[in-house]
Amino acid sequence: MDSPDRRRFNASETEFTALCEFVEERCAALRNDERQRVLLLVEELFTNSINHGYGGDSEHPVWLTLTLTDTACQIVYEDCAPPHNPFDTPDLELDEMKLDDRRVGGLGIVLLSEFSFERGYERQDDRNVIKLQVRRAFGKRLERAERAGKGSPAGGKSPQ
Repeated sequence: MDSPDRRRFNASETEFTALCEFVEERCAALRNDERQRVLLLVEELFTNSINHGYGGDSEHPVWLTLTLTDTACQIVYEDCAPPHNPFDTPDLELDEMKLDDRRVGGLGIVLLSEFSFERGYERQDDRNVIKLQVRRAFGKRLERAERAGKGSPAGGKSPQ
């Protein structure tokens, strides 16, 4: 079932525009740089489902749920591909590797890790479920103010 926050797509490049439009619409309240981070993460997950999970364009489903809060955008991405935990990989020592020495692939996990402040994977029934939290700029200001003991930047009270 689709809701304003959740939508089903076929794992096909022909769905790419609809996927991007859903992200743009759902994340319209975000700053442009925040929205672009969310879009890049969703594009990475979607491309991986098509190319690696399902082995090419297909009518297999992927589901995307986007939930905005005052401090973050939560991404929940699901597919029915074979089980794969993208976070169960060795740490990449990117700073110590020369560009020519890097293997092809594997940089998507860097994007997922660098652009999200919380991330998780679980297998639920026949689905891979990836959850990412992308911090909003207001959330950073609020966090800094709380650490400094000053309350929120909006008058000393945290949003409810």
